[in-house]
Amino acid sequence: MFERRRAPRTILNETGSISVDEHRSLPCIVYDRSVGGIRIALPEAEMVPDRFVLSIDANNEILVCQAVWRGREEIGAATETSAPVRPIMPDSRFGSQTA
Repeated sequence: MFERRRAPRTILNETGSISVDEHRSLPCIVYDRSVGGIRIALPEAEMVPDRFVLSIDANNEILVCQAVWRGREEIGAATETSAPVRPIMPDSRFGSQTA
């Protein structure tokens, strides 16, 4: 069988969520990942827009993704950006919280 992938995949099997809009998110499983791509599974794959935000729980990572292909319960997507989530820490100078 001829391998068409440009980069090798890393199996993750991690939980995550996809932001459908500013008020709704859908739980998913992140199956695997490569440089520039990701494969996710969720029962409501048809509800996910072509461009979406994916949060991976295990490493607090947020990815902006563009769907490349879809199955009934899977989506293959190109990843556009990666931004680690920073915890909110109190700022002792002002007594408030900053990101």
